[in-house]
Amino acid sequence: MAIDTKSLTEVITEFRALQSKDAISPDSLGYILQRIVDLLATAGTSETISKITSLLDGFKAAGQAITALSQGQADRNHIYANKSTVNLATGAVNSSSGIFIQQATTERAGAMRAQQVVDLNDAKKGVTDLQKQVRNIDALVTKLQEEITGSTSEVPTSKANFSVIVEDGLVRVRGVADLIAAGCVPYIFRNTRKRNQYHEKQRTEADRTKKYCSKRKGWNLWGSRHAVRVVDGIVEFSLNNKSELIKEALGFARTPTALVHVHKNKAGLNSIGWGRSTILLHDPKDVNKPRMIRLRFAIAFGQPYGPGRVRVTPDLMATELVEFSVVYNAPKKTWHFSR
Repeated sequence: MAIDTKSLTEVITEFRALQSKDAISPDSLGYILQRIVDLLATAGTSETISKITSLLDGFKAAGQAITALSQGQADRNHIYANKSTVNLATGAVNSSSGIFIQQATTERAGAMRAQQVVDLNDAKKGVTDLQKQVRNIDALVTKLQEEITGSTSEVPTSKANFSVIVEDGLVRVRGVADLIAAGCVPYIFRNTRKRNQYHEKQRTEADRTKKYCSKRKGWNLWGSRHAVRVVDGIVEFSLNNKSELIKEALGFARTPTALVHVHKNKAGLNSIGWGRSTILLHDPKDVNKPRMIRLRFAIAFGQPYGPGRVRVTPDLMATELVEFSVVYNAPKKTWHFSR
């Protein structure tokens, strides 16, 4: 540590300036020597000097220290900061501005960009609008159910009416405009005996050894809602194979042969499948004698249930079943519709 010798130097200078013989005395000389001792007492040890030197070296190595930090300029993608620093070695003060937090990306966290806030607000507004539309749709569906069925329950308690006629060889429906506008779709039912196979998810522990469900006899669904449609009041039937009637139709036809498919049985005789039964197109006692056949069908309108979601039965329909028939004309060996 350096010693301040300025005052001692002044005393020595005054002492040298003395000219008279008696001016130099033991007291004056002792005063100078005492000042020297006092100055030496204020000097640090070599250990103190070493510590101070290490501290100064540390300041030099640290470089700068931040003395003030504030929000910088506005930017759409980054966060800027204004900072003031001091050089720990020289004491010099400096001010600067720069990026403090970069924008966020898919690879790193960061500041949200202004456009992301715009997109987030747009998405929030879109969700709010969508929720409002869903509520409006729910209210409309409830209102339509009340108009069609007289009830808000899923199973209608009051059936709407419509009529079916056969005209020019076609099956026509009347009075269905409101049903179609309300979102109802047509279904075809057959009066058959039926026994479906179990689906694995339908099985209970007691059904593990069973392959088929219980037998049912009565009005059973033909295909699905994809198996039939109404165009300009005329009923059209899917041309898909029997196993594909649950899928969107590849085409439609208005003829009765779309509902019945003649095939050869094991004996090579013409027959048709009818639920779990097989119907021959001739007299069982005389294979050379064809016979007239009348097959009972019915049409009804209901909600558009997805295939396999629920068992579609007449009680789920918004209307009563209205019957029509497919008839085999034995003499002419042709098929036609009838009421």
